[in-house]
Amino acid sequence: MQIKYCPIEGGNFGDTLNTMVWDRLFPDLTRLKGEVLVYGIGTLLDGRHDRSKKKIVLGSGIGEAHAALPDPNWDFRWVRGPLSAHEFGLSNELALGDPAVLWPALQAGCGGTPEGPIGLIPHYRTWDSYDWEQVAADAGMFVINPRQSPDDVVAQLRTCSRVMAESLHGAICADAMAIPWAPCILAHRFNEFKWRDWLATVNRDFTPMVADRPLVRSIGPTKAWANRVARWVKYKEFTRRPSLRAVSAATPADARCVSDALARYARQDHHFACSRPADVERQRQRMLSACNAFARDYGLSFTP
Repeated sequence: MQIKYCPIEGGNFGDTLNTMVWDRLFPDLTRLKGEVLVYGIGTLLDGRHDRSKKKIVLGSGIGEAHAALPDPNWDFRWVRGPLSAHEFGLSNELALGDPAVLWPALQAGCGGTPEGPIGLIPHYRTWDSYDWEQVAADAGMFVINPRQSPDDVVAQLRTCSRVMAESLHGAICADAMAIPWAPCILAHRFNEFKWRDWLATVNRDFTPMVADRPLVRSIGPTKAWANRVARWVKYKEFTRRPSLRAVSAATPADARCVSDALARYARQDHHFACSRPADVERQRQRMLSACNAFARDYGLSFTP
């Protein structure tokens, strides 16, 4: 048995949650014998999977249309959202949401700190590309490093009055804790498909703040040329943001423009919202019911 997730070199708290959630819920998960794969938190269903192996899906999602690869050895217990369900020909009844909400740390009290700062949590690769601590400080915000441990990220989220998230799991965690949040797009790698997939499960429109320029410390001439071409051909324009592919290093003036845009957006209360705690709890209970059925069917222990 193997938990399938995407371990990121240097860390990414959303993916790391897989190492904390499943062993707690299923203490004897290793009893699953043979070539059995369990797909948990993340955008994990786009690859070319071995058709000969049993594949159990506990909330994973797909990252773009027409990438699903059905085979007789999938066992879908639930998926991240209705777009993932549609791609695999599943009922929307199986579009329960992201399993990160099963992490106990998101159930220990709700809400952030009303008088706290506005948090900014970039995608982990956006974090690597520039000095976001300075950008956030200039915007009057508090930046949260997504490469920290899940415990550290959630502890910092709790100090915030509201959150702007480019990290999908930054938004998911804020939502589960009833901290008002808003999506933001700071770089081209933002995956709109997976965001819309999850947002449909919390009845939230997709109205992000979009930066008008990317911020990178440096870029080589070959990469800059490739990005110009990607902009011109609008590469993956329906799931990514090719216009935010960097073609030159950012200047201090560029960074100030992005800081000013973040600050302007954050001053408008109507951009921020979160799900009702009762709705999050209902979603969580449906996932726990699916976990219980999975444990029963495979002869495992289950500790909700």
